[in-house]
Amino acid sequence: MAELLIGLIGCTGLFYLLFILPTQWLKVEHIDVPLGIDKKILQLSDLHIERNRIHPEKMKELLQKEKPDYVFITGDFTAREKHIPRIKPYLDVFNEYGIEVYAVFGNHDYRTFQLSLRLRPWLEENQVKVLVNESIELPDFTLIGLDFYREDELGLTKAFSKVKGNKPSVVLCHDPNDIAEVADPFDLMLSGHLHGKQFNVPFFFTFISKGELAKRGIYQGFHKIDGSYLYISKGIGQAHWNYRFGVRSEVTVLSLNGEKNNSN
Repeated sequence: MAELLIGLIGCTGLFYLLFILPTQWLKVEHIDVPLGIDKKILQLSDLHIERNRIHPEKMKELLQKEKPDYVFITGDFTAREKHIPRIKPYLDVFNEYGIEVYAVFGNHDYRTFQLSLRLRPWLEENQVKVLVNESIELPDFTLIGLDFYREDELGLTKAFSKVKGNKPSVVLCHDPNDIAEVADPFDLMLSGHLHGKQFNVPFFFTFISKGELAKRGIYQGFHKIDGSYLYISKGIGQAHWNYRFGVRSEVTVLSLNGEKNNSN
C-alpha cells in the first residue's frame, strides 16, 4: 500500500513538473527591434482567461521593473462571455500605472456572437482601445490593428486606409499567418495564436493545421520576413487544455530602438 501511495505521489509530482509548472513559470522575452524609436512595448497574447495560471501580480512586478510605454494585447481574451469579468484584475494593474493599452481580437473572442458584441465595449470601459481593422497615430509610430474576423479583403483595406507612411508602423494581428495577406508596407507585426506549439513534441503542426508559417517551422519568436519584422508570442494562457509541455507561458518586452536581434 505504501509503495502504491509513493508511486501515486511520484506520478502526480512528475505530471505537475511536466504539464502544470510551464503554465505558471512565466518567461519574459526581451527583443530589440531596430526601428529607431525610443519606446518599450509589453506584449501579451492569448490570455485565455479561463485557462490561465499567471497571477495579475506578475504584471505589476513587470511594470515596475520594465516601465513599458504601451501594453499591446494580441487577441484571445476568452471564449466564454461569463469569464469576461475575470480579465479585470489584469486591466486594473495597467490602469493603476496609467499605461495605454491597445488590443485586437483573436479567433476565441468570436466563439459566440454575444461574446464579441459584449467584449469590445467592456474592454473599452476598462481603458483598452480595441482596434478593429483600423489604425491610430501615436506620437512616434503608427499602430495598425487587424481583426481576426475579416469577411473579405476590405478589412485589410480599411486597416491601412489612413496610414500616412511618414512614421514607422507596427501591426497587431492575432494570427501571424496573416502576414502573407498584407500587401501594404509595415515595419513590425506582433502576433500570437500558435502558443509556441503549447505541447512541444515533434511534428506537432504536421497533425494539427495552423497555417503555412507553422508548416515552415515558424511558430514562435522573432523573424524577418520579406523585409518586415514579425514576433510570435507563445502566449500567457492555454487553449483547449490548461497544460503545456516544454513551452512556458510568455510575455514579451520589445525595445523599438535596439540593435538587430539574430533570432530565427
